[in-house]
Amino acid sequence: AMARFLADAVRARGDFELLAEPVLSIVGFRYRPAGRGLAEADLDRLNRQIVNRLVGRGTFFLAPTILKGRTAMRTAIVNFRTREDDLRALLDEAARAGREILEG
Repeated sequence: AMARFLADAVRARGDFELLAEPVLSIVGFRYRPAGRGLAEADLDRLNRQIVNRLVGRGTFFLAPTILKGRTAMRTAIVNFRTREDDLRALLDEAARAGREILEG
């Protein structure tokens, strides 16, 4: 249920894209800032940097992966305490990290 919630939340935000429908507890998505016109290679690099920043800050633990030839953020929701607010916070923090990297 949490993976489906995250997939729906990704679809609802204009600056993210779902790269694969959730399978069990795994969701693959990436940050794609609207209106920026970034090349695919730049988006791949940006998403790897977002993962590194989130993990480095200790705020979220997720991993980069390759889906359909593109770098994606891979979440595996395994903690039974995970709530919808946690997943909203993940997207908020990923977007914030993405903006910081692009401005930086």
